Amino acid sequence: MSSATFESLSIPAFRRLWAGGYLFSLAIFAQMVARGALAKDLEGSNAALGAVTLAFGLTGLITTPLGGVAADRFPKRRMLIISTGLLLGSSLWISVAVQFDFVTFWMLLAASAVQSAGFSGLLPARMAFTAELVGPDRLANGVVLSQISMNLNRVVGPVIAGIFLGLPSLGIGAVYWASSCITAASGLFFLALPVGRPQPKSSQPSAFSDLIDGLKYGYVTWPLPLLLLTSAFALFFGFPYVAFLPSVSEDLFSAGNTGYAWLSAVGAMGGLTAALLIAGRAKGSAAWRIQNVAVIGFGVGIAATGAAPSFGIAMIVMFGLGAATAAFQSMNATLTLASSDVAYHGRMQSLLQLGFNLFGVAALPLGLCADSFGLRKTLVAMGLTVVVVGLVSTLIYKTKVDTKEMQAIQRG
Repeated sequence: MSSATFESLSIPAFRRLWAGGYLFSLAIFAQMVARGALAKDLEGSNAALGAVTLAFGLTGLITTPLGGVAADRFPKRRMLIISTGLLLGSSLWISVAVQFDFVTFWMLLAASAVQSAGFSGLLPARMAFTAELVGPDRLANGVVLSQISMNLNRVVGPVIAGIFLGLPSLGIGAVYWASSCITAASGLFFLALPVGRPQPKSSQPSAFSDLIDGLKYGYVTWPLPLLLLTSAFALFFGFPYVAFLPSVSEDLFSAGNTGYAWLSAVGAMGGLTAALLIAGRAKGSAAWRIQNVAVIGFGVGIAATGAAPSFGIAMIVMFGLGAATAAFQSMNATLTLASSDVAYHGRMQSLLQLGFNLFGVAALPLGLCADSFGLRKTLVAMGLTVVVVGLVSTLIYKTKVDTKEMQAIQRG
């Protein structure tokens, strides 16, 4: 493996940011398995899984733009610590409720909303901080390494959760307690970071003017509109598949919570493999090629999950789906950062993150469709829609590039 794969980790401050991000994502992905299992136990329907994700999404639609503004206006270290505190609080709340057997479905919805608020501040600040710490020459590498930490934990987190869920003496409550401790540890790494002061341009008269300024900038600065809309539509129609994995495992293949954990882990292994392959190579036009191929592969993988005839085939499909998801998200974030001024990094990343909130909004109606028309048909329809999004995005990009090349030839 090339030394360029890990070049950004030679920067001490980025190593601390990476370590803190690794720990909080480990906690989150372990907790996601437990949350899906708990929602299924409490309500027993695809709509319930969608409702938990909906609570996350609706909260994020409000708090994510504010999180991006805050990441550009305030010290990034402060934003990371406050956000980690919200994530810790949401985890501890459910830990205690499960431990003393008074957990209810509304508590799970509320915890999902609080977690969304934490993410709204943490992810834009983390990505903007990455760009600040590694510099423009290592930007793609820093973003992909951040994705590697996420995808590594998409393997480790579900495996740990699966082991806990499989042991009667531990179970769902133990997953929440462990994730709370790990989240607290991530905050210690964030405390050791430099301040991460905002760019001077972010000091607008008010937060609202910052927000409007960021929206205008994202609308008029090519290629940001294409990047942001591709991400939003692909995630809206495609990413709810994550919320339905417990049902894919149990309802389609009778594999239960253990099967859910393994589907998540295998998908994460695909994501980790893809991230390692592109970490030292994703620069310039290569990043665009990877993104355009990956978003189409993302849709194909979702449709293939719905069509998989057996659990073994579904595991193979999930590996490819995980690879496509990681490649698309990494390159989309990299291109968005590279195409925007430093003063707008937090706000542009928050606009990207809105796609995840939109997927949360879509999860409930898609869950109702799955209950009414069948999970397989719903997944296939979701995947084919994402394929269309990818093809349209690729066509627009290619048309724009060809037009620019033709104009350059004419000027020459």
